[in-house]
Amino acid sequence: MHVAETGSGRPLIFLHGWSCHGGFFAPQATAFGQDHHVLLPDLPGHRHSPCPTGALSIPALADALHDLIVGRGLRDATLVGWSMGALVAFDYVARHGTGALAGLVIEDMTPRIVNDGDWSLGIRGGFDTAQSMAAVLAMQADWPAYARGFLPRLFARAGGTDPALSAWAGTEIASTAAGAMAALWASMAERDYRWLMPKLDLPVLVLHGEDSQLYDPAVSRWLEQMIPGARRHGIAGAGHAPHLERPLDYNAALGAFIRRP
Repeated sequence: MHVAETGSGRPLIFLHGWSCHGGFFAPQATAFGQDHHVLLPDLPGHRHSPCPTGALSIPALADALHDLIVGRGLRDATLVGWSMGALVAFDYVARHGTGALAGLVIEDMTPRIVNDGDWSLGIRGGFDTAQSMAAVLAMQADWPAYARGFLPRLFARAGGTDPALSAWAGTEIASTAAGAMAALWASMAERDYRWLMPKLDLPVLVLHGEDSQLYDPAVSRWLEQMIPGARRHGIAGAGHAPHLERPLDYNAALGAFIRRP
């Protein structure tokens, strides 16, 4: 797994979202690299990290994260999981524990993306299993078209996103492999980590964009209620990618969390 690194000190590992890569956290590498060991992995199947020989799945990505932490001997690490990255963090904790961790940041993500009669805090609009299966077929049929349609939902509903940022993100997302993205999406749709939330035994910050097109703020409120001692922080004017849309506000909130006594 390709990992970009900068700085020294306590480890700060940023786990990117589906179809993205570690470079999406460039503003955070600059902000925190002076006093932290910042690690920006390209999770398997993304950019510089090739697909594994086995099935590409959330557990496979979590195992790659485990190998990184063990292989580098990292201790007191803070995981920042954005979107799919949060599911990777959940799976890592569920199967490998929290012994190497000092904290967890959940960025605009739910523990279960699909909705049903008992769960309405998945992707907005009642996104269900049937819609998820249809999305996988659409990805396989024409990934560039699917990526173009998905891109606007990455940012705030109110608009105002820097056109250069949007164009760069679109190019990076479109460059990923359709098969890998379809496999990972199918795996995400199978995951359900609701059971894990009350069992999290480490400090947790729930960060969300208040204008997210993918997840209602009620998701973050639910997480705050279910995770013991969790803190919640909403970022005004941001959508699903507050670390890119409002980096100064995001970095301030993240900095206060990781530098807490």
